[in-house]
Formats: sequence, C-alpha cells, structure tokens
Amino acid sequence: MKKLLSLLLLAMLSVGAWASEITINMNNVDLTWTAVGDDQQTTSQGITIYYAKAGSTTSTSQGLTANHIRFYKNTTVKISAANPITKIVFTPDGSYTADACFTPNVGTMSGQQWTGNASEITFTMAAQYRCKKMVVTLSDGTVAAPYFTPAEGTIYGPTEVKIHAQEGATINYTLDGTTPTTSSAVYSNPINVTATTTIKAIATVDGTTSEVATATYTMETAQTVANIAAYAALDDDVTAGISNPVVVTYANGQNTYVKDATGFLCIYGNEISGKYSQGDVIPAGFGGLKTTYNNGAEMHFPLFGFADATETQTVVPDEVTIANFGNCQMWQYVVLKGAQITYHNGKNLGFRVDNSTDSVAGYNQFSLSLPDMDATYDIYGIVTSYNGNIQMYPIEFVDINPSTVASIAELLALESGKNATFTTPVTAVYHNGKQLYIKDVNDDFMLVYGSLSNTYNNGDVLNDIAGNWTIHNGLTEIIPIAATFGEATPGTPVQPVLIPIEEIDQSLIHHYLRIENCTLDSIAGSNGRNFTLTDETGNMIMRTNFSGISVGEDFDFDATYNVEGFLAYYESGETQQLQFYPNLIDKVGGDAIPGDVNGDGSVTSADVTALYNYLLNNDSSALVNPIQDGDEPITAGDITAVYNIILGQH
Repeated sequence: MKKLLSLLLLAMLSVGAWASEITINMNNVDLTWTAVGDDQQTTSQGITIYYAKAGSTTSTSQGLTANHIRFYKNTTVKISAANPITKIVFTPDGSYTADACFTPNVGTMSGQQWTGNASEITFTMAAQYRCKKMVVTLSDGTVAAPYFTPAEGTIYGPTEVKIHAQEGATINYTLDGTTPTTSSAVYSNPINVTATTTIKAIATVDGTTSEVATATYTMETAQTVANIAAYAALDDDVTAGISNPVVVTYANGQNTYVKDATGFLCIYGNEISGKYSQGDVIPAGFGGLKTTYNNGAEMHFPLFGFADATETQTVVPDEVTIANFGNCQMWQYVVLKGAQITYHNGKNLGFRVDNSTDSVAGYNQFSLSLPDMDATYDIYGIVTSYNGNIQMYPIEFVDINPSTVASIAELLALESGKNATFTTPVTAVYHNGKQLYIKDVNDDFMLVYGSLSNTYNNGDVLNDIAGNWTIHNGLTEIIPIAATFGEATPGTPVQPVLIPIEEIDQSLIHHYLRIENCTLDSIAGSNGRNFTLTDETGNMIMRTNFSGISVGEDFDFDATYNVEGFLAYYESGETQQLQFYPNLIDKVGGDAIPGDVNGDGSVTSADVTALYNYLLNNDSSALVNPIQDGDEPITAGDITAVYNIILGQH
C-alpha cells in the first residue's frame, strides 16, 4: 500500500515537470532540406538545423545520404528551437565518429553529448562527422510537434505516410486542410496517400498540445522506360519508372542490386531496406530518381511503386578472372574463384589468384568479418568503381578447403575468421531476420548472424553448415557461409529452460530461456525498446530486439508476464551488460494472440507451417493455439484465417 501511495505521489509531482525528448533521424528521407545560398536548412518537430558551408573546401555544404548527414570539417551547424534546449546527443553512422568534432559556442561538450540551456547553439566542426541521429531535449513542459516519414514532397505512386511523436503522445490529424484538434481523427496506422494531400497533425501529452505540423504530398506522373539499359541512359535528376520486372542479385541495408537482360542497377534508399532478398523478382512499375554514383547508374530516393515480390529465381553470379575483371559492368554480380586476400587496410582490400602479381581491388562496403588471409576462397561480390578504377564489394568468402568441426566449441577453438564446416547436424531454435539461434549436439547455443536465403523454424535440422566466428559489441557470433545453409529437415522443437533471473549469468549467453511471473517497466529514452524485467528473485534489462516483437501503446504494465527468449551481452564504450531478447511475451492469464498458432508471440509463416505439419503429418508438437476459424476440428480454414492475419499486417 505504501509503495502504491508513493507511486501516486510521484505521478502527481511529475505532472507538468516532464521534458520533451525529440529524436531526429538525420537522413534525406525523413528530412526535407532547403537551400539557403550555399547553406542548407531543415526543420523537424520544432527543431531547426541550419548547416553553413563556412570554411569548408568541399564542393557542397554537406553530404545528404539515405542514412546519415555528413558534417564536413570547418563547417558550422546551428540548432535552434522556440524553447530552451538542455541536451543534444549525437549518434554517428560508421566511421568519422571522433568525440572532438564539435566545438559549441555555449554550453559544454562531453564526448558526443552537449549540455547547457540555450535556444540556439552553434557548433564548429573540427573534423568530418557522419551524423545518423540526434536526440534533442527541450526544457520542461514542451511537447514536440509531430513529424512525417517520408518527408513531404513529390510522390509518384501510392505512398504510406507515418506520423511520429514523442513517447506517450496522442496524435490527432486531418487530411482536408483544416487545423487538427484533440477531437480530430486519432493516428494509429500509416496513411495511404493516393493523390495530392496535405496532412496536418498535433501531439498531446498530459493535456499539453504541440504546434501544428504540416506536410504536403504532391502526386505527379513519372516518365516510364522499358528496362535497366534505358533507365541508365536517362539524364541525372530525372524521375522515371521501369515497366519490366527485375531480379535482385543482392540486398544489404539501403543498397539493393538488381539485373535484367539489359544490364545492372543499384537501387539506393531505406524505403525498401529489408524488403527484398536475393532472387526476389521486383514486379514492373517501380521507379525513382536517376542519379550517377562512381560512373554507375543508380536509382535514388524518393522511390515509388515497389510491390512485394511474387516470385523468386535462382541467381547465378557471372564468373570472372583477374584478366577480364576490368571489362565487367558496374553493379554486376560476380564470383572470383580460387582467390586469396593479399592485403587489407581499413576497408580497402586486394585479391589475387594463384599468387599472381596481378590483383583486383576490393572495398569492404558491407563491413564483413574478414576471414583468414592464408586460405583460398571463391569470392562473391558486386562490381563497382572508385576514382574511375574498377573494384569489388565482396559479399561472401567461401573457403575452398575449410576446416571441419563437430561442435560450436570446436569452431570457437579455431582462429577468428577461419571458416569451418560442421560434420554434425545443428538444430535451429529461432530465426528472425539476420539472427538465427542454433543448438549443437552438445546442447551448446550460438547466434548465427547474416543474410540467409531460407527461413528456419524451431526444431529444423541443418546439415553441413559452414562459417567462421567473430566478436561484435562483446558478443561472440557465427558469420555464415550462406550457400551452405540449405533446406532443413523438420525435427523436435527446442524448449526453453525455465530459470529465475538471479541464476542468469554470462555462461547462458545465446541460450533459450523462460522467465515466469515477471513485471515490465519501460526505461525512459530507449524509444520503447528497453525495459526492466523483474521477477521475485531480481531484475535485468530486456530489449525488444526482434522484428514483430514489441511493446505497444496498449501494453498493460500492471499485469504479470511469462517471457521466453535469448540471453545477450551488450558492450559499447563504458556500457557492459547482460540483456534479454524476448521472442515471446505472454500475459499470465491473458488471451492468446490471434493467429499465433505456435505460441511464439508473433504471427508469421511459422504458424502456417505448424498447421500444415499437423494436417499432413499429424505432427502436433508445435501447436499451442491451433483453432483460428472459431470451430473444431483443425482444417484448412484455420490456415486461411492465419493467412488473412499475416496479410493484414502488411
């Protein structure tokens, strides 16, 4: 009772004393930049960022990219707001992250965080900094205006617009040009814009309402060309669509590489990041802004018309040699067989064959874990160029003569980066995106991290897989040789180990665990992803790391939950901690999730597979909630019901 009264008192004292924390993703998709002479300016959620070329010797004031903004040396960055700013935290993207980059005119800088109290701060850049995100904290009592993704501008086809606001805010919006009020439509799902539309929105927290945010999307008709060759022949800065399908040769982050019978193309933009995999056929009718990158044709954001792939094809790389590599086409998918890594210096690489004096240059664009330099590989990659010189972005190193191991422990006993093939089968435990958890014959668990063509279910048995190990953020993981991860044989699903929090330690990293009768408390400033997980024995950090697993606005924090998932270790700077990644958050005494046949907390193709296995093989091992159409027995109608739920999620 005393605890409840204390919480109520704290809540009463907190009214009107909260600060507004505004997250701004610094990319050219979420933001609209306006030229001011040689300078650039943008406003998001009431925060204005003015970027001045100042003493820079570069040809442009800043580098606008799909995933970060480049603040160059000797330029200045001015950040301002109507209310005083008390803190700004900058987050870098990859390289160019020096703490000493920013020199503020007021306040203090510690690492990559500014603190003070000012409505306008000017930073002078001592070195180039690639800014991926900034989090701005305003003084008490302010609600940030909502913002829209993609940012307002010209669109060329149906476009889903998302409205964002600070945590805990209610968003009201209008589509008819009128000013929204708290009685206007409440935002809950992306808005499908199919014609020229102006969206206005407000955010409200504890009775305090933000300024009105406005975004106008102007629908225009794009030029159409027949194929990649015709698209590549267009002038730069022309928006056009391609009227024939293309096949994906490789996809990684903002880069999607495609081909057709006439050539190769790089599609660049985070609007389709993660949407396609190798072999997917992108239907006709997609398009974007034609640009040139390193002498190669590129389709740039804003992108439009990218429908889901309806078929896949087997993609075979073109085999090349050292002698003919210079004749390759930009963005071509190739394999250089029997090659060695001759050197690596940062991201720069060199490859040669049979100890020849001739070599091919490479650039580790996708930040691969580099394997043993003494071994010989078939190197798969994408052709590109730099300063007019042809080179390769490697995407996979396949060891021609790998070592063999019988267990995860034997693989970890090898040198980091040394490829090896498993002589014994492993069992898939959980697969989500690039993260695949496996268990070996010794009941040891490990995370396999990388893009795979197949998707695996709990209990699937994999034979002859190969890869090497590395350490990322303090966490040991296997980097797979994707070609060795083929079709699996269904097996017995792995059950999580029931354990109290007080018994969890580093020896259980990557293990599949179950913690019962827990409470969850959200951790401020984590964008709704980090929580304190507490049972009767202790507490730890829980992070919603897997796609499809989230804690939404309607989550009941007063309830008790059983959670299942995997133990992870996170290390960054001074932060070193164990974290729990849930793949199931099950309310004690709560209703089952509609469509969640196998009880893993999400609705995916795995639920359809579980029903198929029962109907075809009478295998009920994965069934937790099989009746989905409201009547018994289990029939194809239940499969149809799950399909409808999955389709409704997209």
